[in-house]
Order: sequence, then structure tokens, then C-alpha cells
Amino acid sequence: MELELAVISVLGDREDQQDCFGYSLKPGEGLIAVCDGMGGHEGGRLASSVAVNRMISSYDETYPHVEISSFLLEEVHKADREVYQLAREDGTLLRAGTTVCAVFVKDRKLSWVSVGDSRIYLLRDEEFVQITHDHNYRLALDEHLAAGAISEEEYQRELARGEALISFLGLGELKIIDINTVPFELQKDDRIILMSDGLYKLASDEEIKRILLNFNNISDALQALEMKAKKNAKYATVKRDNMTVALVRIK
Repeated sequence: MELELAVISVLGDREDQQDCFGYSLKPGEGLIAVCDGMGGHEGGRLASSVAVNRMISSYDETYPHVEISSFLLEEVHKADREVYQLAREDGTLLRAGTTVCAVFVKDRKLSWVSVGDSRIYLLRDEEFVQITHDHNYRLALDEHLAAGAISEEEYQRELARGEALISFLGLGELKIIDINTVPFELQKDDRIILMSDGLYKLASDEEIKRILLNFNNISDALQALEMKAKKNAKYATVKRDNMTVALVRIK
């Protein structure tokens, strides 16, 4: 199996880049991670880089003896504690955090892990599916509504706070993690896309899907996504967040 990888990371209208990405490609396999930091300029940038470096360096040290499902779970817990313990020179905690989404591909099988609201999608033929959940307050509200714990009126009233994260690295104890324990079978020409919210908050799933289908070259596809996000932000007169997108194609 071969895979093709392209990544784009842009500053947007922010003063500094708090997104971070990393990857390690080995013969027949590879690990790719995208993180979106938060907690002020210093904290967000440091948190995302710590999480990415933790996962990629651990993978390199463990290769080729990687049991991937336990590896991914252990690494996000270790990264969570490491980010939680980040401190200033005077010893006070930074209170920083970061999302993480990561994929591991080997023998045309996909494993993934996600904490927060950075997303992983799979494009197969014309089907474009988000395979992770956004770990935000809306997720909790949806669960409470489905269980009958809150009324429709309460749900709508609370929805204004729906984007607030309820799980991310840096809490010191993770309770919500997306992870698949059975690797997902991939097919030739499948495309896997990892993204921070700087893309999907400016471009709809349908717009992203259409661009991916229109470009055979994955680097060109990422440039087109950047142009779409920039155009949509200008049209909506909103400031752009950092945006990082990694695109993998199975060959």
C-alpha cells in the first residue's frame, strides 16, 4: 500500500499560529496528527505543539512494534497530562488546551483518535462522511434531548452555547475520546481529511466535498479549499481563524 499526503496550514486573521500538525510515514504505514491549541498566544501554541510532538515522537520510538489501538489511547492520555502540567516560569499552570485528531493507516486499514472538535472525514466515491464527533456542549445537549432529560425549549435555549468544548487535551483527565478499536477497511482512491475548525466553520461539507471531487491532485485540492475559506470569510465579513488541513489519498 502507498499513501499520498498533502498538508496546508494558514494563519488566517490571527496574530499567531496555534494550530500544529505532524506526521511520520514509514514503509506501508503512517501516522498523521492535527491539533488546534487554545489558551492565549503562548498557551495555545505550546499545547498543540506538545501534543503533536508527543504522538509523533512516541510512534517513531515504538516503530515497528506498534499495537495501534492501545498506542493511540495511551498517547492521548499522556498528551492530556503533559498539556495540563504546562507552566509558566513562576510555576503557575498555563491552563492551556488543544484539540487533537490523528489517523494511522497500515495495510489499507484506518485507525483514528479524536478529542475536541477538530474533525476527520472520509471521502469514498461520492460519499463524504464525518467519522468523528465534535466534543462540544451541543453533543451533550443532543444526548440529553434524546434521553428526555431536557425539553425542546430547554434545548433551544442552551444551544447558543453549543460550540463550547467539553473535552480537549489539557483537562488532566479525559472522559470523552473518539477512537475505533477495529481498523476500518480502506479502498483504493479513498481520501481521508483531517481539519481544524478554521475550515469547516467557513465551508460547508457539500462545498468541501465538491472541491475534493473536482481536483485529482490533492495539493491543488487544498489550495482550492483555502481559496474557498478565504472567499466565504470575506463574503460573511468575519475574521478567519487558523486553519490546518491534512489530506491523505490511498493509492
